[in-house]
Amino acid sequence: MKSVDKIDKMLNSLVQSAPYGILAIENANDILIANEQAICLLKLNNREQLLIGQPICDCLKHIPILELKIRHALKRDNYALNLDAFLFDDKYLNIRGRQIDEGYIITIEDITRDKEMEMVALNSMLEAQELERRRIAKDIHDGIGPNLSIVRLMLEAINTEISCDLSSKANSKMVEVFELIDLVTSDIRSISHQLMPKVLLDFGIIPAIEGLVNRVNRTEKIKIIFFHSATVCRYAELIELGIYRICQELIHNAVKHSEAKEIQVQIIEHSHSIILMVEDNGKGFNKQNVMKENPGVGLINIESRTNALGGNFILDTSSTNGVSATIEIPLDK
Repeated sequence: MKSVDKIDKMLNSLVQSAPYGILAIENANDILIANEQAICLLKLNNREQLLIGQPICDCLKHIPILELKIRHALKRDNYALNLDAFLFDDKYLNIRGRQIDEGYIITIEDITRDKEMEMVALNSMLEAQELERRRIAKDIHDGIGPNLSIVRLMLEAINTEISCDLSSKANSKMVEVFELIDLVTSDIRSISHQLMPKVLLDFGIIPAIEGLVNRVNRTEKIKIIFFHSATVCRYAELIELGIYRICQELIHNAVKHSEAKEIQVQIIEHSHSIILMVEDNGKGFNKQNVMKENPGVGLINIESRTNALGGNFILDTSSTNGVSATIEIPLDK
């Protein structure tokens, strides 16, 4: 009996000293083991002795998403619970759940430090990209654009001097040259604007997205409806840049792939976060297959930008419905 007691004490000591939270649940869905780490990370606000024998879902009412996930997991055989970088109480948690012979075991790992380091690295990378975009946009705007204008002026001067000596065919060619220069100038202006929209830097995210929406609507290929509930004039520059780039990518994907007739863009402001929603009525795609086999550069960029800002990216779609993308960015990160 003494050896059994020693083993029990050793196992209990191992569980309590583990560097991550542990919850063991009986088949009756009652808590069998809850170490201090689990109690602290999930804010169970109770002593271990009082938690033992309590239904797990009753103890997680203050974390609705986790309660729902665990309730769902306990109803299904061999269902693995995986929540990566789950944000709760200003901490990022990796939560894993696995079925065992006598019930269900859940581990909770605090990855806040790793997540913050990842966010710093991603932000540094994105800042470098934006600086490079600004440099290229400035070079195009200040260099190629003015030079093309000078070429046009010189050609106009030459054309004025020799127009009377040119045949009608040559005159027609000269008109085509002017039209081509105007087209290239317009394309350069558009590229420069896409690289770094001046309205975003000067006036903020709402006017910038309004401008983006108006440009797409002028093509008359698709209709975009934009509305917002923002009351703040300006947000942090990285947040504005991130939301703009994400919105730009989502609209581009819808126009290119969805065959949609209409896109709805919303910006919803909450006290501690800002939400971007982009929905289309197109053909959609099989989310599981695409995310697993070929997520595409666009979706990866959206996920990276969202992660860099400490936000959440939810993609809702199927092959028979359109695409609904929701991005929530915290304002206090």
